[in-house]
Amino acid sequence: MSIDSRDTARTEALTSVGTATAATPTADIPAGSAPVKRGLVLFLVATAQLICVLDATIANVMLPQLRGDLGLGTAGLQWVMNIYVLLFGGLMLLGGRLTDVFSRRTVLVAGLLLFTAGSLVAALAQGGGTMLTGRGLQGIGAAALSPAALSILVTTFPEPAARAKALGIWGTVMGVGASLGTLLGGAVTDIDWRWAFLINVPIGALLLGGVLTRIPRMAPKGPRPPADVPGAVTGTLGLLSLVFGVVTAGGEGWTDPTALAALAAAVVLLAVFVRVERTAKAPLLPLHLLRRRSVATGTLAQLITAGLMLPAFFMLPQYMQLVLGYSPMEVGLAYIPTSLAMLLVSGAVPVMIARFGPRTPYVLGSVLLAGVLGLMLNSGTGSGYWSLLLPVTALLGVGLVLCMMTAPVVGTRDASEEDAGTTSAVLNAATEIGGALALAVTATVVGSRLASLTGDGVAPDEALNEALQSGFLVLFGWVALNLLVGIFGFGGRPAADEAKL
Repeated sequence: MSIDSRDTARTEALTSVGTATAATPTADIPAGSAPVKRGLVLFLVATAQLICVLDATIANVMLPQLRGDLGLGTAGLQWVMNIYVLLFGGLMLLGGRLTDVFSRRTVLVAGLLLFTAGSLVAALAQGGGTMLTGRGLQGIGAAALSPAALSILVTTFPEPAARAKALGIWGTVMGVGASLGTLLGGAVTDIDWRWAFLINVPIGALLLGGVLTRIPRMAPKGPRPPADVPGAVTGTLGLLSLVFGVVTAGGEGWTDPTALAALAAAVVLLAVFVRVERTAKAPLLPLHLLRRRSVATGTLAQLITAGLMLPAFFMLPQYMQLVLGYSPMEVGLAYIPTSLAMLLVSGAVPVMIARFGPRTPYVLGSVLLAGVLGLMLNSGTGSGYWSLLLPVTALLGVGLVLCMMTAPVVGTRDASEEDAGTTSAVLNAATEIGGALALAVTATVVGSRLASLTGDGVAPDEALNEALQSGFLVLFGWVALNLLVGIFGFGGRPAADEAKL
């Protein structure tokens, strides 16, 4: 996203976004370096994040083909999507800590290598086990790649105005990537689903070359902190248990013994983790971060917005394919308004934040997302594209970009050089865990309602339509939480004004 001469006023307005930390952080790319160099760094890390987000949704459209080619059952198909989210979200906090202990570039390169290798394994899979192995490697790689990329971005752009613009692009990439995942998945599935994973291999190779040659390796200065092994073990296992529990509950029900055991283990492990972090000399998660209003509200906003995005991107393709009879390619094309809306609106969001503060765009985005849910509650087996899907996909894009661009601006506002990686990991982990939690809840509701309706003899397409409506109805709870976060958690004035109070 470029800024031309017409955007001079916007650039000046952005100087009020964000607050400087007490000590100016040392950026991975010095603040005085050439704009082209910093722009290239932004391009590299945003593209790295893009492939992570793409692969969170790209499998949605290809599930029927995977069933036939790999012999996967319903449970196996669910895990093609969920194992990626499980490892991505569960290992994110550990990946973020690594970026604060080791060179951010080193962690980014390691994540890219694992992600690219996992993509190749998935592309060549001849059975369900190999596919799940590849998806698991992708998730582990993304857990290292994503916080490293965001922490490089935060420290490369320490000035409030420049950071706001960079984070605006970052938020747009996340939203557009989710919609492009469905678009590309639909287009590629009509040819061969393997290309959806295979295309990551040359992209990963190019990114590795760019990262190694254009991003300097900057190891932390001074003595390295001692390893927080108890915190790493309890925190990582606790998050893995939490995500595993909600994912299992989504497929097997909330009374399933495995799901209940996993959730109980998560409660115990995370409680121990908090206790360990209070006394650790070099905690994996400095608890003082969560006492910052910016980090707390930004994290909650990321969690809730992802809880709206991923279920929507999961249910809409099913409605289009199985209720309306769309082909995978038609499903992908139907998402074009989402991507276009995000791209068109993204330039205005930083200006809104600078002029009105983060509350206005975030609340507006939440209201638009509520409108999407309201439209889907009136869906039918004969609904048309122009009357339903066009407004749904367009409003979805605008609502998501307003929320997703605002949340990281708020969450990283006070990030410093020392805690940029950890702060980034907390925000990213919230995104994955929030998406997994909401997807598990909505999938359980949809599955239960569908079984009840088909048992009563309702026609399959009508039964699925009504079941999906039940899932969209559940998401109104997430919209309500989004509104509460925006109204009471986000400031109503531009950041520069808030800093004076």
